[in-house]
This record gives sequence, C-alpha cells and structure tokens, in this order.
Amino acid sequence: GNAAIPEGKRRYIQFLTKYQHSSGRTRLRATTLCGPWYNPPTAPDGAPANFDVHNSPVRHSFDQEAAAVLTARLAVHQTETDDIADVLRWVDRSLIRLCAKFAEYNPDDPASFRLSAEFSLYPQFMFHLRRSQFLQLFNSSPDEAAYYR
Repeated sequence: GNAAIPEGKRRYIQFLTKYQHSSGRTRLRATTLCGPWYNPPTAPDGAPANFDVHNSPVRHSFDQEAAAVLTARLAVHQTETDDIADVLRWVDRSLIRLCAKFAEYNPDDPASFRLSAEFSLYPQFMFHLRRSQFLQLFNSSPDEAAYYR
C-alpha cells in the first residue's frame, strides 16, 4: 500500500537496450542501476511534510546533461504523433514544473528567482532545444527534417 519503505532498502532499475551493431548483428544490452529509496519526510500525523529542496537527493544527484538528452529524445519521439505546438508546450511545462519545485523565488518578484548550480544549465538546454532543428521545421524540407530527427 502506502507504507513507507524501510530505511536501508535498495531500488533496482533495469534498462534493456536492443540495437544493431555495425557488423549487422542485433545485440541486447542490459544496464542495471541500484540506489537507496528516498522516503520523503512526514509530519507527526503521517501526512507528507514540506518538501526540503536543499536536502533533496534529486537535487544532489541531478545530471543536467542527461536530463536534457532525455527530454530532447522524448520531445522528438512525441513529434511523430503530436503537433509541434503541443510538444513545445510540454517542454515548457516540464521546465516550469522543475523550476517551481527546485528554484528559490518570491512569488510576484521575478528578480528573486535563483536556481542552484545543479540546475543552472538545464533552462539553457531547453531554450536551445526549442529552437533546434529537432523541433523547428520552418524552412526545412521533409528530407532534412527526417535527417535531423
């Protein structure tokens, strides 16, 4: 159910990647990741406590480059079925959610907005992704668009 995971328990995630090698043979690569579970703090009544952005394990282990690559790959994949405007909106909403959770700011004061070093480049990556040939098809032939995607 909703019971907290005991301290010291580990989580395992396995990725299976199937690809064709340059020799023509199909290969299957298994990558297994292991790490501790994160139990968010709870109040005495059992309700979730306030999220502490400074001590979050996500903040300390966030890989901006990997997150940007994953977001770009998901966005390009979405362009196969969704309208470009919807994909761009999804990229924007994802960035806004990340900033709302991990940035320090005072509401209604744009000058107070600060992102820690672990997140500082990610908005720039998203800025360039939005304008890249992966998502912008203006002035491109269908062949060029397929090549870049």
